[in-house]
Amino acid sequence: MLSATFSLLHRRLSSLGFDGWDAVTEEDVYSGAPHCYAELMRAILFSFPHDTAALMRKYPWLCIEGEDRALAHSVLRLLSLEGSRRIVIKATQFGEKKYAAAKMNVCIELFDLLSRLSWLRENTQGTRAAARRAALARAIPFYPAACDASAFFLKARLGELNGRRKALDHHLDRE
Repeated sequence: MLSATFSLLHRRLSSLGFDGWDAVTEEDVYSGAPHCYAELMRAILFSFPHDTAALMRKYPWLCIEGEDRALAHSVLRLLSLEGSRRIVIKATQFGEKKYAAAKMNVCIELFDLLSRLSWLRENTQGTRAAARRAALARAIPFYPAACDASAFFLKARLGELNGRRKALDHHLDRE
């Protein structure tokens, strides 16, 4: 299982032209060495410069340089917000020399997120949809990073359900 996951990660890194295999050994990869996965995450982030810069503007807490735990913390937070997924590893666990499968999955999800953002950016550039998205982004109020994202989405979902309930009540009153 671990070798199959590493094969997927290796394929994605090779598609980016990753050439830092001299700094990353197979033993480090399979043991879950934090510095190894921090290098891989940095390589993925640097391979998508426009999308990484856009994410850094959107999330001021996103750090790429610095210590490995800070990078892991910001990448895990980014994946939970942008990827809408619950990450199975915590930043403190990232600092330990184990959990190789979870760290590989984080790198794969980071690659997938950035490649999806890159594809969206390339395919919507210069279109009316991009202009509408930009106008919508300006219209949405800024919520600080301290705001709990899950509470925000829960509130939005409850508002949507309340609107549907009112519409159904109105429909039933007419009958």
